[in-house]
Amino acid sequence: MTHTRELRELQACPPAYPFVSVYLNVGHNEQSAEAMRVFVRGQLRQALSEVRSARDRNYLETDARHVFAYLEDVIHARVERSSQGLALFSCAKQKIFQAVGSSASFPSTFVVSDRPYLDPLRFEESEPHNVLACLVDSRSARIMELGAEGALPHTEIQSDVGQHHDHGGWSKMRFQRHVDDQIDHHHREVATALVHISDRQPRSPLVIAGPESVVTGFRSHLPDRVQQRIAVGLPVSLKARDRDIFARILDGFEREGTSPHDRILEQQLDDALSPALGARGTVEVLNAANSHAIRRLYVAPDFQARGWRCGSCGSLGSHVPLTCPFCAGNVEGTDVRPELISKVLASGGEVAPLPTDLNLQQGVVALLRHSVMSGPSAAP
Repeated sequence: MTHTRELRELQACPPAYPFVSVYLNVGHNEQSAEAMRVFVRGQLRQALSEVRSARDRNYLETDARHVFAYLEDVIHARVERSSQGLALFSCAKQKIFQAVGSSASFPSTFVVSDRPYLDPLRFEESEPHNVLACLVDSRSARIMELGAEGALPHTEIQSDVGQHHDHGGWSKMRFQRHVDDQIDHHHREVATALVHISDRQPRSPLVIAGPESVVTGFRSHLPDRVQQRIAVGLPVSLKARDRDIFARILDGFEREGTSPHDRILEQQLDDALSPALGARGTVEVLNAANSHAIRRLYVAPDFQARGWRCGSCGSLGSHVPLTCPFCAGNVEGTDVRPELISKVLASGGEVAPLPTDLNLQQGVVALLRHSVMSGPSAAP
């Protein structure tokens, strides 16, 4: 399920506090319904206790009514209930309320900030997709999807292009021009089919494979919107076995298909995992969050942790003390995940999903703006 339109609309919202973002694992039974009610009620109660101005409190109370009303509609099947995950965004100040359903469940998350918290939706959008491959030469073409399930053919095009001519001189030149025109017509036909399929699957990366001279010429027939999605152009002989062709395409995509943006994110994640530039695990990351040192927080989809929050200075920790070690204020137990995300966003940091293929035990890592001291002296 894609959320491109919803993401674009929510990203365009100007900053305004309070902006409520709620992610829920819907379930479809009374137990999960009550769990959603309890989670949202508790998080809203805490958020209301932290609001400083009467006006913001009024806005937040309006957001609470909108969230609860829609949640009850979901629970009582008054709105569509096929989704496993539900994201709700409410900002009464801007008269915004949007509900987004998902085929995948979301970890329960509640964030109040000056803008919508969108990383769980972005994470779902970034899940890997099959590669759309176009195998083309001067007389034939095949368009298919390649993925873990194998090859799924979309279309095959064969064109009647002349192959040889026994005469010489001007006759041969005219025939060659005729053949070139036929090849050009063939490539335009293939390009039309590829554009149609590509537009139906806007999230699938695209690979063009075939003889090098053909691939270069064929790409000139594609519009810019398709050109920009080509991850790899591979010189491949289409006379080779399909298994060998597919293996080369997938191997080339894995080696060359990473976008510059993805490479930057990979480097940032590498830095976050290094002792000098990052913090790893709940204790280190909470310590960095208390020092407003987190530039980018990476959170695993299944990360959950209990800890505490100080009602006076807002510091967070993992093992609940008698009083806050930073200001001696009163502390209360809390779900660390939403509190940590809110704190990082409030300090100007970014939040992103932690890739599941890393198999990290910590659940959270962070790229830091500066090194952090350990212990209470590091807190504000």
